[in-house]
Amino acid sequence: MQLRTFLFLLLSLNFSSLAFCQQRLEKFINKIYDKIEGDSAKPKKNSFFAVPIWGVYPETGWQIGLSLVYLYRQANDTITRPSLIRFNTQYTQLNQYSVRPYIDIFTKNNHYNFKVIYLYKYFNEYYWGLGNESNNPKSLYDFSQNRLQLRATKQVFKGIYLGLQTDFNYLSNFKGDSVFTNDNLNGVNNSFTSGVGAVVSFDNRDKIYFPTKGHFIDITTLFNQPFLGSQFQFNNLTIDARQYIKLWKYNILALQAFGNFNEGNIPFKQLATIGSDAFMRGYYNGRFRDNHAMAFQAELRKQIWGPVSITVFGGFGNVANQSSLLFENVKPNYGAGLRVMAIRRDRVNIRIDYGRGENGIQGMYFTMNEAF
Repeated sequence: MQLRTFLFLLLSLNFSSLAFCQQRLEKFINKIYDKIEGDSAKPKKNSFFAVPIWGVYPETGWQIGLSLVYLYRQANDTITRPSLIRFNTQYTQLNQYSVRPYIDIFTKNNHYNFKVIYLYKYFNEYYWGLGNESNNPKSLYDFSQNRLQLRATKQVFKGIYLGLQTDFNYLSNFKGDSVFTNDNLNGVNNSFTSGVGAVVSFDNRDKIYFPTKGHFIDITTLFNQPFLGSQFQFNNLTIDARQYIKLWKYNILALQAFGNFNEGNIPFKQLATIGSDAFMRGYYNGRFRDNHAMAFQAELRKQIWGPVSITVFGGFGNVANQSSLLFENVKPNYGAGLRVMAIRRDRVNIRIDYGRGENGIQGMYFTMNEAF
């Protein structure tokens, strides 16, 4: 009896110690957040932080870099969404490097939204051929890319934005072995494309970086035409539809349907692909490439303690030279991830994802924000 009493007291003390340590840790973490973004009574309107980039990607091997993030709000304004300025730079195991500044600005009361994306990279990638069953021996090639995307939209009704976008894309310095250079692909001897198109967007998400409810539907067109200076004439339609369902506190079911459709004389590097840190995680980006691509995915996001959450995800996708063939021989993917909250008020997360696909293809991703 005395032994049972002793064990009971010992367990009680251990549980009390654990609870006390957890409370101390939570207080310490909250103090860090208060330093970054201010306390609830006097929140800061600006946040700046630096995040190291690390990961193992199917396209790059190991990858290291730095992400500098500046997040700001309008003063004394709880309606206007936060604006973001981000600068990413990366270097990889295959001697690849990239620089990616990104600007996403909302004006007062979300009347206007402006996005600017610039990309410079020197990369090498593998090429297996075109189509969803390409089985050619993989061929390594190098290339350089400069790309500038500009987008401006105006909120015409609550949550509904209309606007225009432009895209300028210059690819050069292609170097590849005979399998790549003898495949008669468009745009492998340098290419410049420029296009303009319309944007229609519906967005009633409660938060843009970690939505717990609402919808996001983004439909864009891009017409690359010679009178705009484009060397290739082709048209693009991209559809990105998402839904967020709140199951219980900070436990969310996120759904996405994505389509990329191209018609015309399409440069090789601007064909549709599956695989990235955003959708079809685990697949080498470009392993499957063709005129059209689609992907569907679902992700369950569950908070497990304080700033730490986990996710599980799954979906399928495909490429095809005709949109009617996209649902033949679809490719599955699945995986799991870890989230650590970087900014409490806007639920900006640092994420680590591990994804897998058919035939053992896999990838690990370390980055900011949710996949979708």
